[in-house]
Amino acid sequence: MVQHCHYHPLAVGTYHCAACQTHACDRCVDDSRRNPVVRCFGCGRELESIGPGHIEPFWRRLPQSFRYPLAQQSMIFILVLSVLCSFALYLPLAWLFYLALFGSAFKYSLSCLSHTADGHMSPPDITEAYEGGLSKMLVLIIMLFVTGLVTNLANTFLGPAMGGVVALLVTLSFPAIIINYAISDDMIDALNPTNILALIKSVGLPYGLILGFIMIMLGSMAVLYQWVFWIPSSIGTVLLYAVTFYYLIVLHHLLGYMVFQYQQALGYSARLQGDNNKRRGDGAIARAKLSALIKTAQFKKATELSAEQVKLNNADLDLNHRHFELLLATGNAPELALFLPPYCQLLKRSGREDLISRQFKRLWLKMPDFQVSEPGLKWVIAQACAAHNNPALTIKLLHGIHKKHPDFEHLIAALQLLAQALDEFPKYANHSQACRKLITRLQNNQATPLPKP
Repeated sequence: MVQHCHYHPLAVGTYHCAACQTHACDRCVDDSRRNPVVRCFGCGRELESIGPGHIEPFWRRLPQSFRYPLAQQSMIFILVLSVLCSFALYLPLAWLFYLALFGSAFKYSLSCLSHTADGHMSPPDITEAYEGGLSKMLVLIIMLFVTGLVTNLANTFLGPAMGGVVALLVTLSFPAIIINYAISDDMIDALNPTNILALIKSVGLPYGLILGFIMIMLGSMAVLYQWVFWIPSSIGTVLLYAVTFYYLIVLHHLLGYMVFQYQQALGYSARLQGDNNKRRGDGAIARAKLSALIKTAQFKKATELSAEQVKLNNADLDLNHRHFELLLATGNAPELALFLPPYCQLLKRSGREDLISRQFKRLWLKMPDFQVSEPGLKWVIAQACAAHNNPALTIKLLHGIHKKHPDFEHLIAALQLLAQALDEFPKYANHSQACRKLITRLQNNQATPLPKP
């Protein structure tokens, strides 16, 4: 049964918290680089991965699977390896060169399998084929020898009929052996019948489908080989190896995708990788957690986290906007009083005086009794309100400023702005005249020299 994210009901849940008894999607978990494990936003405990959600079945991805080796670096690898194999035939100790070259191909194919199982749908770097190729080929030879020996012993001691049955079982088990080896990098684990049966049982019927695709691929390879034989020998040999290596990579990619698709049943955990799923930074995780806290009405924790993020990223305009919206929505007047001065200064530095006027108007409408105490902040907001045709707020901010802040350095300029705002309302004509008389008196006081002692 598909579970959905506690915070995004339309998103598939990919993690489960046993303590909170909730599910979360990839966005709603704390997967910070500092954490060795993925943790719950709610309680901070380790989460259980339940798979990446909806995964397209591997049998519906055949076109993409056959295009998989066509990436530039993979094609270069296939072509270079094919050319080298063609020339190796004429070298002394050719079998040793073939062993090394095919070992590189097998090593790269195993890397494609594990890379795909980890959620990467593009081929790994070709440097994955450079180291350990010979040892991987020797392991493959040993595994082939062991399975062949088992078949031969069954044929010798149990008769041809049982020998045929064992040979069939070994053949059917070989994809599981390759998958186990790619994941564990251990030959003993790969050949362990218990591990082989566990993998086949976990995948179920689709394991039979992958065997069917392998048979079809082998048939198509035989057809291509027949066509290649009509091409001149030197070019034909290169193409013969190219077809072999191409199908080898396709096969391992399909096996890797099968592991990715059935990861939960196999006790494996991976996520689809790509540009849309890059590892998040601390800021992105904090924003996701903030969203989760708000959706679960944990406003005190949300406010503390938001304030912490603003402190760490005080020049981030979007983050400051979000913090203002949270404080306004929750009616947190004490925090707004602390946050408003740096917020308005940031808006002013960013050339967004229009937002200063707009945001303060929203604040005033929601909280009519909110008071701005600092004269400098009153002056900044009043200028923005006046510049954006809001004389009512200008008056509200500057009314009585000469009594509350008689020593304010921009007092005369503030009173002049107040007088202009009062002019917009005929009913305040007397107040406007009184304001101008006060301005004249203050200007005269400034012009009068102080008496000498």
